Amino acid sequence: MRSRMATAALLTTLLTSPLAAGCAAAGADPGYSQADVRFNQQMITHHRETIHLAGLAVERGSGAYVRDLGAKLIPQEQADIKAMSGWLTSWDQPVPPEESSAAGAELKAGPGFDRGWLTLVSRHLEHGIHMAEEVRAGGEHGPTRELADRIVRAQTAEIEEIAGHLD
Repeated sequence: MRSRMATAALLTTLLTSPLAAGCAAAGADPGYSQADVRFNQQMITHHRETIHLAGLAVERGSGAYVRDLGAKLIPQEQADIKAMSGWLTSWDQPVPPEESSAAGAELKAGPGFDRGWLTLVSRHLEHGIHMAEEVRAGGEHGPTRELADRIVRAQTAEIEEIAGHLD
């Protein structure tokens, strides 16, 4: 009887200990955080706007650099959207619906389009960097953090390149 009571006491102690709670939490850990979900949802919307802006450059750009940059951005952003949508779906989280964008509507083909577009896209990419830096600090999902790292590196380089074309 005493050994049963001792065993029961020991089991109760083990099951309610912080170590047991940590093991249970680790088993329930989904591998991502709300910061990862929020980033992926917001970045999908952000990338869709980038694709919209890139399409304007391809259609209206007068210089080869603007048209080429627009054409380069589209498949990159589409690939990222596919990956992020897959993660959200695997987490049973909603993928943002496609929405039309009015971004860049004020930019008309002709003189001034390229400079206006480069300025607008540069600001847009800066916003993407800020979003990526936030998830790098608070995200838990490894592939999301890797994507954020790549976004920071690539968009920082693109902004620097754009600045050279605005001089």
